[in-house]
Amino acid sequence: MKIKELLEGLQPKLTGSTKNLPARVTGPLPGTFIHKQLRNTDPYMQYRYGTAIATALAIQKGELDSSTYEQESEFAENLTQIAYSKEEEEIIALASKLMGVTPKQIAGSKSIEPEVINKISPVAKKKPNKYGV
Repeated sequence: MKIKELLEGLQPKLTGSTKNLPARVTGPLPGTFIHKQLRNTDPYMQYRYGTAIATALAIQKGELDSSTYEQESEFAENLTQIAYSKEEEEIIALASKLMGVTPKQIAGSKSIEPEVINKISPVAKKKPNKYGV
């Protein structure tokens, strides 16, 4: 036996099917689905599939437009850094140059509150009691 044949025999089969599963395994399983495109080694895509589960029915009912759902977001499994100062942005630029990578800046340097944020406190203002305290 050649070493190549030996190593090929040790490689896991990535094309398995339920045909290989005995009835004692598949019999008790109600409505079980296998997604070969969504590997257990890719937690981000599993997370995105979870968002698809949460969104799919709303799209079917017409409550959402299917064009608004993206299979993968800009963040995906990509390293994301947030710089809180120009100095931190400079460090990111220097480190990126050192690594030979080009990050894509997706937001400006200034943080701006969205309009939907409530800026009025729901807590009642303190009122002095009869003693002025």
